[in-house]
Amino acid sequence: MDPNTTRFYSSKNFRLFYKRSESSGLEISISKKFFKFAVERNKIKRRIREIFRKDSLHVKGVVIVFSVFKPFAGLSYKGARIEIKNAVSSLKESCNEY
Repeated sequence: MDPNTTRFYSSKNFRLFYKRSESSGLEISISKKFFKFAVERNKIKRRIREIFRKDSLHVKGVVIVFSVFKPFAGLSYKGARIEIKNAVSSLKESCNEY
């Protein structure tokens, strides 16, 4: 498999896409279809950014695209943190195989 292909992790709460790139970063996508109010969307974005910052989940040379689904809003901070850490670590492992 080509090492430049996009990989993803999917669960009922969110989907992560992992793309190799010149720069590293985090892109968060939250649909108005699932979260009508900007306050809700911004709260979720802040929570995700904080988890990535505190746990140093950013990877050099990789852009992580984070797409959130409706059940994510029901997760506690601790539950979201555990699930995001597991998702990122499984993506890192799958990309290191190539």
